[in-house]
Amino acid sequence: MTAPYCVRALAPADFPQASRVLARRWSREADRGRPIDHERDYALILPLRTGDHPKLHGLFEDEELVAIWELDTTSPGPGWSTSERRERSVCLFLLYTDPAHPNAGRLVSLWLADHFARTPRPPAWLRCSTLDGRLAAHITGTWGWQRVRQEGGLHLLQLPPEVKPHLNLLIAEQPACGAPVVSTRPPALTRTDHS
Repeated sequence: MTAPYCVRALAPADFPQASRVLARRWSREADRGRPIDHERDYALILPLRTGDHPKLHGLFEDEELVAIWELDTTSPGPGWSTSERRERSVCLFLLYTDPAHPNAGRLVSLWLADHFARTPRPPAWLRCSTLDGRLAAHITGTWGWQRVRQEGGLHLLQLPPEVKPHLNLLIAEQPACGAPVVSTRPPALTRTDHS
């Protein structure tokens, strides 16, 4: 039996699926009356067309893209203290999930925790921040992240790397998907909210 989900780096061939995930996400956000920055979201996946953005990874179910994310291993992102910045951490800049797959965020969180726990020098934390209090509550209540504090308007969240035994029965990692490297995305495109 093969795992029903697979994680791998996104490639130019994944651009149409990534566009569809964004379109479904935009529709859901519009239905909920939330603001949408189409240009920012689209600018994130646009380099996939030419293969210039190897930092994006995806969760696939039977070859269907159900989640897209980007990590930065060099910074926890905005809002973290000087002492927290000294800790080795990985920042989850964004996580877009397909609304038709409500468990995709939880699965990605489990995979990230397991993936980084198995690296030779695991980070102390996976970290993220969001301006949306409802989203922060969802990430902590459903995805298993811990709330650290609210700094300014940002909700700061973290997740410890932790080996998840038998996760490989659910999510397979293709050899093409190694540990993510530093983000080279321009600062104007840096995300501070996730959904």
